[in-house]
Amino acid sequence: MSHNQPPPPGPYGGGPSPYGGAQPNPYGGGQQQPAEPNPYAQPQGYGYPQAQPPQGYGYPQQQAGPYGQPPYPAPPAAGGGGNRTKIIAVTVAGLVVVGAIVTGAVVLSGGDDGPKSMKLVTPKTLGDGTYTLDKGTDDLDNEGTSVQGSMPEGATSVLAQYKRSDDDNSGLAFSGMYGEIRDPEAVRDEMFKGFAGGDGSPTVEEKRKRFQPEGADGPSVECEVVKLYDRIYAPACVWAEETDAAMVLDVNAENTSASDADMESFAKVTAGIYQDTRKPA
Repeated sequence: MSHNQPPPPGPYGGGPSPYGGAQPNPYGGGQQQPAEPNPYAQPQGYGYPQAQPPQGYGYPQQQAGPYGQPPYPAPPAAGGGGNRTKIIAVTVAGLVVVGAIVTGAVVLSGGDDGPKSMKLVTPKTLGDGTYTLDKGTDDLDNEGTSVQGSMPEGATSVLAQYKRSDDDNSGLAFSGMYGEIRDPEAVRDEMFKGFAGGDGSPTVEEKRKRFQPEGADGPSVECEVVKLYDRIYAPACVWAEETDAAMVLDVNAENTSASDADMESFAKVTAGIYQDTRKPA
């Protein structure tokens, strides 16, 4: 063997590897950092276990919020065009599960002496055609967005994402549950508290107000205005009955000031959504 030739590769990590990186030591010893990426290395992603898996649309998540709710999605970089579309997408994806998760913290199944059982449905359109169903409970579940596992026994979670018929960059998030609710007011309070926890969560710009858009015989709806990602103002409304509860959030890309988000107007829309989504069980 010539003195100018390198020694043959060793079986336990000595010498160069025929695959371009240092051979691993089968006995647990140290190994050299390969000079180039090893094409046979396990990629980090596409099924590789992560320390904290993403929720919803695959966007990165922040620290988990209260009551075990999924973390609020991190916003995309500021900008127009496609970035604005992403803002709406991750906002709806994150908020669509908040109401159901926090509801699960306080809902308790009761007995048989309560009011007539109701269920929640997600029709193809809401708000007299203003919103068109984009993803329902099953669609979101297939994407990894589901909170049914957090629901107490006897409670069913219903989630939906709607797009505005006149603007794909805007939409509505619907998050509710049905079952038997022992304390509707507590459920209502906890659903609003879901906005307050976790990094990146919305800030309340206008405090809660109660509305009865259809009079004394209609639903009681409470609403507040929140600011999302320091860019978008959105009214959020909640109803809570002994049979069901839901949170509805209007995410309009054009609402860039607090005066753009009209709580009273959206309370009327929510009262209509209340009628359209509640059906006898």
